[in-house]
Amino acid sequence: MTWDVSAQDLPDAFERYVLGMADIYDVSGVSDEDRANFFNTSISVMSPFGAIGEGRSVRQTLSRDKALLRRSGVDGLNLLINAAALVGDADGRTVRAEPHALQIRDMGRPAASRLDSLDVLSLKIPRNLAPPALLTREMHGTAISPSVAGARLVRAHMRAIVNDLPHLSADVLDAAIQALLSLTGRVVGVESAFAPEEQASLQRTVRQSAVQYIEQWLSSGAIDIEIDTMASAIGISRATLYRAFDAGSRGGVGRYIQDRRLHYAREALRLRTDGSRSIGEIASSYGFSSSSHFSRIFRDRYGYSPSEVQPHKPDSRVTMSDGPIRHDLLSAWLSELRSGPET
Repeated sequence: MTWDVSAQDLPDAFERYVLGMADIYDVSGVSDEDRANFFNTSISVMSPFGAIGEGRSVRQTLSRDKALLRRSGVDGLNLLINAAALVGDADGRTVRAEPHALQIRDMGRPAASRLDSLDVLSLKIPRNLAPPALLTREMHGTAISPSVAGARLVRAHMRAIVNDLPHLSADVLDAAIQALLSLTGRVVGVESAFAPEEQASLQRTVRQSAVQYIEQWLSSGAIDIEIDTMASAIGISRATLYRAFDAGSRGGVGRYIQDRRLHYAREALRLRTDGSRSIGEIASSYGFSSSSHFSRIFRDRYGYSPSEVQPHKPDSRVTMSDGPIRHDLLSAWLSELRSGPET
């Protein structure tokens, strides 16, 4: 998707931008002058493997505070490189990034960034497809100086992908994104978290098949997933399935299934209306033994209780479907976290 709009040809361009970004970031700190001269250009591609692209806009602050995290359906890894300096916060830790620094964000943790201008290359990967080693608390807010050769190489690779987006097949784009993730891991020193080259292809295939099986099972309303049955359906051994997940996951396939059940339960909480299903009913419907057990692991996973989940209520004054700025499409894609290839 691409667009190039400004307040000169679309009077409510800024309002549409804020609304379109609402599930990804809260936008603030835009001066009256910048609102009057607002512009936003973007090119990006969304695939089963990730959303990659670039965007330009005015000076602004982008934040994901605890309130947004509780109502947002977006969760995953964000690798970004902004051409201008950035000062911000990553879950309580001060972040300073010089122009063209390689930055890592866990979109499930609080963060705020003040950008002198928005001129960003960005890769977003849904959590269930992202390398867990890049989603640790320690990695959140990491900024690697462009003076580091590896960071410059990541930038060059990301730029090459974005420049060729209109011409890349799905398979080539997948390979390019996987290389970008692997290279980023090596730059930040977590290369050991990735599978050896000779096993990577098989393990990605096994994980992809397992993820598709799990998503189909959970989305159909079934909650009991038997490991042996899943392995048999995929056509592999139980040991091969475990190795494929253990190569890059903390907690293996069992933890992955629990995380996905929590995801579906959280979506059910977000979609509740007044007087509808109770927390206990939702917990039970996704296989959690009790409300207390559900609440405990929910808080461990998200950092807040199920009762604090808030429904996302978009501003009804603007209809996104009739406007050119469509950040909402990216939000919807990231929120669904449907099946796709695993790293």
